[in-house]
Amino acid sequence: MDLKEKLSLGLADFEYIITKNKIYVDKTDLIEKIMIIERKYYFLSRPRRFGKSLLISTLKNLFEGKKELFKNTYIYDNWDWDETYPIIHLDMMKIPKDNKELLKLTLSDYISKIGEEYNIKLNNDLSVAYNFSTLIEKISENTGKEVVVLIDEYDKAILANVDNEELAISIRDTLKDFYGALKSVESSLKFVFITGVSKFAKTSIFSDLNNLVDLTIREEFSTICGYTQKELENYFKDFIITSSEKHKKRKEDLLESIKNWYNGYSWDGVNFLYNPYSILSFFDTNEFDNYWFETGTPSFLISVIEKQNNMDVLFDKNLSLFGSFPNFDVKNLDLKTILLQSGYLTIKEKIVEFDELTKYSLGIPNKEVRESLFSYILGYYINRTGEDTYPIAKNMFRQIISIDEIGFQRSLELLFNSINYSLHSKLNDMEAFYHILFLSWMRIIGFDIQGEVIQLKNRLDCLLIKDDYAIILELKYSKSESLDKLLDKAINQIIEKGYYESYQNKKKIIFVGIAFKNKEIKCRLQLFEAKN
Repeated sequence: MDLKEKLSLGLADFEYIITKNKIYVDKTDLIEKIMIIERKYYFLSRPRRFGKSLLISTLKNLFEGKKELFKNTYIYDNWDWDETYPIIHLDMMKIPKDNKELLKLTLSDYISKIGEEYNIKLNNDLSVAYNFSTLIEKISENTGKEVVVLIDEYDKAILANVDNEELAISIRDTLKDFYGALKSVESSLKFVFITGVSKFAKTSIFSDLNNLVDLTIREEFSTICGYTQKELENYFKDFIITSSEKHKKRKEDLLESIKNWYNGYSWDGVNFLYNPYSILSFFDTNEFDNYWFETGTPSFLISVIEKQNNMDVLFDKNLSLFGSFPNFDVKNLDLKTILLQSGYLTIKEKIVEFDELTKYSLGIPNKEVRESLFSYILGYYINRTGEDTYPIAKNMFRQIISIDEIGFQRSLELLFNSINYSLHSKLNDMEAFYHILFLSWMRIIGFDIQGEVIQLKNRLDCLLIKDDYAIILELKYSKSESLDKLLDKAINQIIEKGYYESYQNKKKIIFVGIAFKNKEIKCRLQLFEAKN
């Protein structure tokens, strides 16, 4: 069998993966821990392409009692295989997302077809929620067993319409009634497991499931989806050897690069994970690329950013949340919550203090997400694709460190002249807009933006660190002053405030002034030279 044929790239069917002898990263020890809780309703939020569907499929095969499929897993000797249960598996990815009435009709047809499998005839003139509860009761009555309900991507239709508040709320309310049917048939249920990207408040979607167990940030289940470092090196050791040989790198160096690109996701600040889709894609091609991001463009992010005209959360090094994982609210979209739930931000550290709410420090997970996200944002505003913006950004770094002011000026003009100036009529704060553009570009290059908490709508003092270079950046904007005057102010401010003093151990310190005025831009690069 060819090595790459063992990869389960794009597959989420547990039985198929096992029977075709593909790699399955065993998570069944964590499934057993879920059963120990002994509750009926469970919920897990994870980003797209993170293994939620495979987890659902694994649960389905367990409750169907397909023992032989689990021969080489932890749970093989830790499960009662004599007990099997009827299963309702709802894949909400199959449901229409842009029409409430069509959604209802499709759900109704979906439920009816499941009923036919059990020789149960439902009345489609009645509500889909009523038929759902009736189906569960009748299956239980006919089989003499409690029913297992598995719902995958419960929120897909809502998220697809977050930029249309009225439609999103309408769909949300329809699904609330549908999922609410689960509470009315509790005595007929054995186990309910629901997955999705977003976590809505229990009062909005799962209002009747008041005993729903949320596994999202529980430390003991933090690795139930995704690959740990140990799992990566254990299950994919042959791929690591092959890749290190191809890239002519030591195994340790290759692993460090893979970690930098694809590791960093966490839901407890303790255990850090790889995105399965990105890892499988990397081993399939043996090339570093932005695999996960390309599988789904986050167009709703731009909608929220346009409305708020503020991306502080992407540059704030002190970004945090307190207490529990935040709830998603269609009526009050919060960029931090959206970014966290969809995987563009993650928990970096968990801080527990006695008698205080738990604090979680947040940040962008890894290089893949950082470069992809900022390329996408920048590309949207300047009408260029990520493929266009990335090489230009890399060239800018070379221009800065070589003090190529003419080249850097040309790159800035290329960026600036690509802006869709119809945006000017939409934006109230052009200074904040210019800061978003430029800092997005710097983040693509790979700079670590340090210093004070950045407030994009106020004066920006910014320290950019990369490798052994410290680049002190000051941006100035004015509607009236000349560009040269603004640049004088920028460089003088860097010197007078001594921004560079703590970084004189660096190989090179460079002052960068950038001035904006109306539709003009000008730069100044100056190498710091210490006085003897």
